[in-house]
Amino acid sequence: MVALRRGKRGETMGREEFLEQLYRSMYAPLLRYAQYALEGDALLAEEAVQEAFATAWRRIDVLMGSPNPQGWMMETLKHVIQATRRSRDRARWAAQAAEEAGEVAATDEENLDTIYGDLVGQGAYELMKEYALEHQSVDELARARGLSREACKKQLQRARKKLKKYFEQQQE
Repeated sequence: MVALRRGKRGETMGREEFLEQLYRSMYAPLLRYAQYALEGDALLAEEAVQEAFATAWRRIDVLMGSPNPQGWMMETLKHVIQATRRSRDRARWAAQAAEEAGEVAATDEENLDTIYGDLVGQGAYELMKEYALEHQSVDELARARGLSREACKKQLQRARKKLKKYFEQQQE
């Protein structure tokens, strides 16, 4: 490794020069390590190394005071990689949970469609569903079905009445 304590003429280096020299000497080995640790994901590895150097800049006084700056950088990178893995795992878990919830919701909706469609008739159930869940107006529903506004209102009323009767019987 490059000696990091002295400048070109033997004087103590400034912060920027110190970090630049550390960057030049450590970037490639840190990137290789990050790629290995992050299962070959080159973009994620590069982000992790850049984050480690950003941390180094924020904590430059601690880094410059370290007896082993290269080791300090490696430990910092390891912490960044751990945080990256946790974030990636949380994102995967969230995506998986959302996918599973979507499957359950789709199954539940299919079950509800079957149950309530059988109770009030599939056409009446679809009419109620579009009215209540899709917030379509009676006029829109009537137009889509080729019904008069009054006929559509009457179908909605009958379907509601059948469902209400069904739920009242379930509570007894």
